[in-house]
Amino acid sequence: MSKLNKLLNMLNELREENPDLANKALLAAETLKSGLDPEDFDDDWEDEEDIEEEEEFDDSFIVVSDADTKNFLHLRNLLDEKITGYGSYMRDHEVKKVLLLEEIEENRQNSENFFENLKEVYRLDPASRYSVQMVQLDDSPGTNIVFVKD
Repeated sequence: MSKLNKLLNMLNELREENPDLANKALLAAETLKSGLDPEDFDDDWEDEEDIEEEEEFDDSFIVVSDADTKNFLHLRNLLDEKITGYGSYMRDHEVKKVLLLEEIEENRQNSENFFENLKEVYRLDPASRYSVQMVQLDDSPGTNIVFVKD
């Protein structure tokens, strides 16, 4: 009867694990039990010999396998490399940004100095305000700068 109980236990597990097959497993179990004396098998279909006591699991100190340790360290190294790469990129970006802003400021200052020199060359009134415009004159092919008094 031990083999019958094992088979009934397997059918019971199948019923619990796969609800789609529960009716078929129940029908198979009832077919196996038909014509037998009910005292020949357990009500819960489990053979006491088959029940294994589970050992208590102590998770206070777990040693990870060498392969998993290597994988973890590899992934952590990849992350460190990406973070370092990002930091280098941001540092380089900031340095380049500062250099470009300094060049922009230098060009702006040069442009302003050039126009101030033009005001002196063309003897504009230093007390007056002038706006600068681009105009196409009839006798020139391109555009010329003109100072217009405000």
